[in-house]
Amino acid sequence: MRTPLTPSDHRPMRTQSKKIVIRPGKQPLAEALQEFWEYRDLLWMLVVRQVSVRYKQTAIGIIWVLLQPLTAMAIFTVIFGYFAKLATNGLPYPIFVYSALVLWTLFSEGLSRAGTSLIADEKLITKVYFPRLIIPLAAVGSAWIDFAISLVVLLPLTYLYGLRPTWSLLLLPLAMFVTMVLSSGVGMLLAALNVKYRDFQYTVPFLIQIWLYGSPVVYSTSIVPEALRPFYYLNPMAGLIELSRFAVTGQGTIPWMGLGISVGVAIAFFLLGSTVFRQIERSFADVI
Repeated sequence: MRTPLTPSDHRPMRTQSKKIVIRPGKQPLAEALQEFWEYRDLLWMLVVRQVSVRYKQTAIGIIWVLLQPLTAMAIFTVIFGYFAKLATNGLPYPIFVYSALVLWTLFSEGLSRAGTSLIADEKLITKVYFPRLIIPLAAVGSAWIDFAISLVVLLPLTYLYGLRPTWSLLLLPLAMFVTMVLSSGVGMLLAALNVKYRDFQYTVPFLIQIWLYGSPVVYSTSIVPEALRPFYYLNPMAGLIELSRFAVTGQGTIPWMGLGISVGVAIAFFLLGSTVFRQIERSFADVI
């Protein structure tokens, strides 16, 4: 004979629920690099997306990439070339300043885009997983495309002023590569800090403006006293801009001291930026 059911027998049975906590782990560097390589297609897609979004609804599109350095060249030529008459080591001032501006624009645009890239891609970070390092590097990669387009004007401009390309032009990719390493390192550092402290989004434009006038874009390093020049070259863009001028014009000598310091500082910034980025990356999705 069955015992009649009581109301308490109709209550649902309680089961113990298991809590699964997902915590970001510390990845060895070798594994991180391998994972980054596996996502290389995503890196290229993000680069293309940034370029297409940037110029999608503009009337003249990619021509803005050429107008920016050309306009700056014209302004600097009038103010510092004709009025201030700054020394250019015998180079026509438009060539002197434009050969620096194309490299400076690569650095400043890469740094500016990378520094704010994580905030701009906030939704992407919180919804899907991929190596977060791809985001600031894609921002620097999009600036490289602008740099390549800016070079279209450079060679015709040198011909216009009677200069001819020499073997030194082969050094331009070296200046470009080291500049991208530097921009990536500082950009990763600022991007990671910007996630935790939003003050850095206001710091980036201010930093770029100060860095511009601390670099030999509108003036020659010859105005810096010889005794102070090693300290001046601690600004890594100084040696890289000098190398860019030599590569474009073939006049002067390779700035070995400035180039050596620039390479060392660029590598140091890249290692520092990637280390800080990987440490703070563990909390991106929580605080962004």
